This record gives sequence, structure tokens and C-alpha cells, in this order.
Amino acid sequence: MWIAAAYGLLWLAFAGYLFYPWLRRYRGSWGATGAALGAWLCLTTGLVERSILAGHWPLANRYEFALCFVWTILSVYLLLEASWRERGCGVFVMAMGLFVASYAVTRPEAMKAIASLIPALRSPWLQLHAATAAIAYGGFGVVAGLGLARLFSARMPERLPPDGELERMMERSVALSFPWLTFSILAGAIWAQNAWARFWGWDPKETWALLTWLWYLMTLHLFPLPRWRGQRMAIFLLIGFGLVIFTFIGVPWLVQLVRLESLHGF
Repeated sequence: MWIAAAYGLLWLAFAGYLFYPWLRRYRGSWGATGAALGAWLCLTTGLVERSILAGHWPLANRYEFALCFVWTILSVYLLLEASWRERGCGVFVMAMGLFVASYAVTRPEAMKAIASLIPALRSPWLQLHAATAAIAYGGFGVVAGLGLARLFSARMPERLPPDGELERMMERSVALSFPWLTFSILAGAIWAQNAWARFWGWDPKETWALLTWLWYLMTLHLFPLPRWRGQRMAIFLLIGFGLVIFTFIGVPWLVQLVRLESLHGF
């Protein structure tokens, strides 16, 4: 119930941010933020309820991780909106959140069922590894939304902040999200040592996580260079989020399709 309500409110928030310029004229722009906040509250309640019923953090499979992914996108964006006092980019960020949320709600019912953890997941490193990954992924989702806004800024100058301000927020958001991805990979390596007696094994999931980390490391080094800013950087950030999505969704699909060896459940 709570997850369905959150999904519906996400669509409402998307519509509110889409019509933000018109709503602003009638002082109704707060409605979009209210819907996004409502989605966050419903999702928070649903995740807490699921955690209590399952007896563990809701990070045991792709469905639960996707919900945490969306929760982090909403959390980061609402904090950004509160500090930035700018709603023009909300429609682009909500689009990223809806993409991940739609993936979550279309998962098979068997995956949505609450189940106890398998022995390999009964480790505190699960929370550290998966939770920090969700924070990083959510932050990069917001970054991708800002990057998409930058691509449309020339066509929508009346609804979006100035390009320089938008690019500063893109850079700061990457800089804040990147350490979480770094810690997630390190925590995963320590967990792998405890579970499989090796820190790194070039598992498909590990390889793509490393490629994603290297991509965002590159973008951080390119931000100070003027010729790499603007729409070119926005495209780089969207590609980075594509790597995030492929690491999360594409790698398990590829492993199953090609029958690669992988020790990762999701």
C-alpha cells in the first residue's frame, strides 16, 4: 500500500514540476514539492514497515534496493531544493526517480515477497555496502536530472536557473556522491574477503562498478576544464548514470543471458 501510494505521488510530483512555470504564476508551485515530500514519506514508511516485518534492512534483493535507490533520489533532491530554493529542475530529477520506481513496481511478486536473509547476506557489511551504494546511486540520479536540465537550458531559459549556477550544482552533487560510491566498493571488497576469501575477483558486477567509479572520477577531473563544461559535461553525466543503471539492472540480466559466472545475487 505505501509503495503504491509513493509511486502515485511520484507521478503527481512529476506533473507538478512539469507545469511548474504555470503553477508559479498562481502560487501553486509548492504542490509539486508537497507531492514529492509525500512520496518520500510514504516510501519511508513502507521501507520501515518492510524492515520490521523482515527483521533486516530492506536491501536483500533488486526490488528492495530499487526502492532505497528511489528514496535516496527523493532525499537528495528535496534537500537540494530546500537549500537551492529552485524548483525548475524538479521535472528532470523526478523523471529519473520514476524510471527506477517503475522498474521496482514491475518486479515479479516473488521478488516483492518479504523473506529472511540467506546465510551469505547475514553480515553487517551488507548494510554498509548496499546502503552506501544506494546513497551514491541516488546522488548520481539527481546529477543525471541536473545534466538533463542543462541539455534543455537553452530551450527553456525561463524555467531553469542560469547555466553557471546549474553547472556548479552538478559539480557539487558529483563531488558529494562520489565518496559514497568509493566507500561502497571498499566495503564490498571487505565483505567479499569475509565471504569468499578474496577482496576482488573481477566478477562482472565488480568490473562494472569499477568502470562506473572510474567514469565519475574522470568527470571530477574534467569539471575544472572550461572546454569540458556545458552540454558536453551534461552528456558525460548522463552516460555515467547509464553506467549506474547498467551496473544495477543490466549486469544481472547479462549474467543470466550469457550465463557468466557471478557470485552476486543482484
